[in-house]
Amino acid sequence: MLKELNKRVIVVHWKRFASTDIDVFSSLKGFCDSYPTYNYHTLNNYLSKKKIPFENDEIKIERQPLIQKVRRPDLPKVLFWDFDFDKLDWNRSYKTIIERVLDKGSQRDWEEMIRFYGRENVIRALKEDITYLTDITMEAVCKYFQLSKEKLRCYTKKQLHQGHWI
Repeated sequence: MLKELNKRVIVVHWKRFASTDIDVFSSLKGFCDSYPTYNYHTLNNYLSKKKIPFENDEIKIERQPLIQKVRRPDLPKVLFWDFDFDKLDWNRSYKTIIERVLDKGSQRDWEEMIRFYGRENVIRALKEDITYLTDITMEAVCKYFQLSKEKLRCYTKKQLHQGHWI
């Protein structure tokens, strides 16, 4: 039980790669098996005794505690009735989640969504990513965030794809 609470991972910061600058390994042995140029015993001694990251020109290696608790907003499961709530990726699915909360959530749900994602990120998603909101929701969003409809991507998309007038 105590061993589970002290579980750690190896975080590798690659200095030469801009896009994939961090790798996470479950063990130092796993890292050294993947990158044989790094000696397991040397790194283990360094990380264990000095308790500071190992660092050179191309890499920084450190032990970090494994975060057991998943960070997610306190939103009602009923909003996501058609998803497996416990398996939702709250970061990757932000567009769907924000759209759903705005369209079907309460004032409290809106506030929790803003607390979790940040006001600026919600506004950015409205302006750049979210492609559909009902007319009523669009009005509420504009009023709440003090935005004009023309700034919303869902409004401009709707204007471009209007149906026939007949």
